[in-house]
Amino acid sequence: MSGRALLHLLLAGLLALVAGHGDRQPKPLPLPASLFTGRNGIQQTSCSGGFSARKAVDFDGQAPYILRFQEVLTNLGGWSATESDFQAPCTGAYFFTFHAVSTDGGDFTVALMKEGKYQVTAYGSVADYQHGSNSALLFLNAGEKVNLEVQQGILYEHPYDEAYTTFSGFLVEQF
Repeated sequence: MSGRALLHLLLAGLLALVAGHGDRQPKPLPLPASLFTGRNGIQQTSCSGGFSARKAVDFDGQAPYILRFQEVLTNLGGWSATESDFQAPCTGAYFFTFHAVSTDGGDFTVALMKEGKYQVTAYGSVADYQHGSNSALLFLNAGEKVNLEVQQGILYEHPYDEAYTTFSGFLVEQF
């Protein structure tokens, strides 16, 4: 690898480390084509995308509704804090994981949705603050969106600094 190619790779890594919290930022950074050869043997520019959001926004309406988050821990590209969804910056395989807690004596069902279609759900049963989690590896075309939907019930969220509801996802492999 040439010195210039290595410098571009290091700059891309640094950009990923300091990525901000803005909507769907940063844009994918084009790298020298020699750094990435796709499965089909065609040289492509590299792409990054991933996020981690926490702390559900209180919602008193009727389910189903899109689960919204108060805080963004990391946004490497694709996450919209205003829409609480992830839009794939490039075609590839993406890993998603999510977690939530039921209210005391309540239950909930949360679904991972891709383009408005159910993929997997997590359930927290009726008891004292039950947890529900799930994960999935999904193929996304560039521009497709993923979000969480509360299908029934109410989530419990800590009233202060702790966060019990989380949603994360990242690009595993670009195609």
